[in-house]
Amino acid sequence: MKKISLFFLTVLFIMLLILYLRLFLQQKDFINEAKQTNSPVKAISYYERVILSYIPLSPYNREAVNGILEQCKKIDNEQKLYCYETLRSALYQVRSFYQPYREEIKRLEPLIAEIKTHEMIQWKYNNLSERDYQRLYNYNIEILRYDGSPSVFWSMVSVLSLFAWICSICFIIFKGFKTPINKRYLLWGLTGFIVFFSLWIIGLYNA
Repeated sequence: MKKISLFFLTVLFIMLLILYLRLFLQQKDFINEAKQTNSPVKAISYYERVILSYIPLSPYNREAVNGILEQCKKIDNEQKLYCYETLRSALYQVRSFYQPYREEIKRLEPLIAEIKTHEMIQWKYNNLSERDYQRLYNYNIEILRYDGSPSVFWSMVSVLSLFAWICSICFIIFKGFKTPINKRYLLWGLTGFIVFFSLWIIGLYNA
């Protein structure tokens, strides 16, 4: 049993290592593409792909964030909104149990709110003026800061309980259903099965 577990852990480690290296090389290629193009929009797109291929500890993550911010300075106001929103959206998409570059998102939100507020005022059909600026800005910033993401705590509960539930099934099969049937292990396995399955459902509901 120990040899089988060691084998699966080794295979899992090698697979994760290969996946990490693949994403790392993919980030490197996108960074090179972004640096070679003369189009700011294309460069933003390549940097965005680097962020979407986010892997912890990669130096290309920060390089891509800085790369997009550099491109934002080169383009006009209409494209600035696209630029800032692309960066903010990409950072939110790589969120897992933690949010990478949270401080960067906080710096982007006022910039996006400011551009959107000016656009709302300038659009002639809205019939708005500079006197409405603060009210519209507060409205936009409130929407941008609304956090509708799932609860981290309950997300962790659901993931860990799912893993424990699968382990309890393996425990029942390999320990409980031996010949002759081991009633004590079977009882522990069934208890774990019910408890962790219930926790998984509760975690999904509350997340």
